[in-house]
Amino acid sequence: MATASRGQRLLLIGLLTIAMMAPPLLLVMSGQGELASLFVYGGAIAMGGIFYSLRLAVGLSFLAGLAGIAAYVLSPYPIAGAVFFGLLTGGCALGARRGLHSPLLMVPVFVGFVLVAPPRIDGTTQVTAALLTGAVLTLGGLWMTGSARVLFGRSSKSLERQEFGPRAAVAYALLMAVVLGVAAWVVLSYAKYHQGAWLLLTLLIVMQPSAHDTITKSVQRLAGTLVGGAGALALSLIGLESPYTFVVAGILFFGAFSARFALKRPYWEFVTLLTPAVILLDAQGGDDVTTTEMRVGFTVIAVIVALAITVGIKALLLRKVPHGESA
Repeated sequence: MATASRGQRLLLIGLLTIAMMAPPLLLVMSGQGELASLFVYGGAIAMGGIFYSLRLAVGLSFLAGLAGIAAYVLSPYPIAGAVFFGLLTGGCALGARRGLHSPLLMVPVFVGFVLVAPPRIDGTTQVTAALLTGAVLTLGGLWMTGSARVLFGRSSKSLERQEFGPRAAVAYALLMAVVLGVAAWVVLSYAKYHQGAWLLLTLLIVMQPSAHDTITKSVQRLAGTLVGGAGALALSLIGLESPYTFVVAGILFFGAFSARFALKRPYWEFVTLLTPAVILLDAQGGDDVTTTEMRVGFTVIAVIVALAITVGIKALLLRKVPHGESA
């Protein structure tokens, strides 16, 4: 896809989006909205890897399934759940060594929803529900990877990697493990409902190995969330119901993926389109307005935390640098 024209990339992303949303749409129509959202989560995780390599997308699909099972089982236990999520995030952040932290961190981004608010699957035991959660996440990822294999052929690599040194990667992984572990404990202890996962999601996205990238992404994500949140509120006033919410979400996903992978637009534009898409999935059976308000609120909190950590680390590094040199 690296050599494809812009029009060809848009067409391929459109076909991929249709492939990602078709099975969930059938699940929604059969009354399985929770499983439909899980399938989309798995597909979105794989989408993050597809544009690096199909092999990576397959690995992410299985990792998402295993992590989903663990998250479901550990959800009732704040300390155990926080330790698990911190280790998962830290391990994925180590991918910065090879420039793969962005696609790898898509796993905890969506598994965070399972940890904070496990899907309610009627007529199953806890063990069966956990296994089904992992299976649907994996199937969603493999479905997307298989679709990409048909559309792209063997080669789909189109994104360049920004690799970091061993010390920078380890420091980043440790910081992410601690911050996200603590954040997961706070959410599981005091905000254990679906919207609480937005705090984890935002921290995962805005905290980057580079202080400059963290500040840039924080500002752009906040701007994109506010604009996208306003769009989500407008959609909530229309009163869309399933399966139409999934249709609209699919259109927004297409716009978001196109902005990022085909048109190479600024990050805030990607977030602006992605925000209402995920809110529509997240608000299944709930209050769209409340979901949007809490999503924006947790995003603002996470951005403030990320910026405070970044400024603090930068100040500490400057203190250690001899006078007359730069950090």
